[in-house]
Amino acid sequence: MTIKQPLTGKQIGRRTGIPIDTCSYVVAKLVTKGMLTCLNSEARNSRLYWLTELGIQCRKRFHQDLGLAYEEYDLPSIDWSLYGWMCFSHRSIVMKTLTIPMQPSEIKRMIRKRKTGMKISANNIRDVVKLLLEKRIVQKVFVRKKAHPRYELTNSGNQFRQLLMQSEMSF
Repeated sequence: MTIKQPLTGKQIGRRTGIPIDTCSYVVAKLVTKGMLTCLNSEARNSRLYWLTELGIQCRKRFHQDLGLAYEEYDLPSIDWSLYGWMCFSHRSIVMKTLTIPMQPSEIKRMIRKRKTGMKISANNIRDVVKLLLEKRIVQKVFVRKKAHPRYELTNSGNQFRQLLMQSEMSF
């Protein structure tokens, strides 16, 4: 019932409070039973899982049995392999932080304020921004009277960010 959009095993674990190793076991069982499918099976990490037709029917039935309203989810047509790649911790924290055009140093300051225990260096952030730029998830923005460019999310980047934010909402 917690799967309202494609999620990684770690995201499912966080949403449900199930330990990650137990969650991985449960997800593997649901895949073998034909209730979940992997959207980016070529990935070794950050595999995304979504409900099969059987899984959707079971979810509807659970909602019915519990007297809860059921919401349909239209799977957006995005590159799920790319989204799974972005679910990695450093990439996702940079994506979630980019709400306005910022330089890597500004991104680092914002991350330090929000997530005090997060270990990420300025070089890590520059590398992540470079990768996001190559994949056209962010774009450079030049501000007058500023020597260095800022970076902002593209339309697809905003769509990915919205999915990342939704994945963290509690069950």
